[in-house]
Amino acid sequence: MYCRWFDVGCLVLKDPRHGVELTTFSQATPVPPECACAAQDATPSDYPLRWSGLAMTVGQAIQQRAPHVDHADWHSYVVGMSRAEILSSAARALAGLYRARLVPYDSIL
Repeated sequence: MYCRWFDVGCLVLKDPRHGVELTTFSQATPVPPECACAAQDATPSDYPLRWSGLAMTVGQAIQQRAPHVDHADWHSYVVGMSRAEILSSAARALAGLYRARLVPYDSIL
């Protein structure tokens, strides 16, 4: 079986005072197919949370194949950027969207 997975972070900003609700996503980080399959294979068919996840994280599956990789920061190993860097980029985009919503472009031109 070939598994094609991507890790994507979703950031949501809600500001009810200003009536603003925004959503943005991080870049898609490809999960090595053999690790995606390993995580699926490690999850029993009767796993009670299978509808929403697996019994093993992607980081744990990667660490099993590459023990020197920190399971909490597998992104650095796979794409050369930490999870924090990836989420920071998405957060900067969200901040830009928020600023534009609070101060519309036509009011500053």
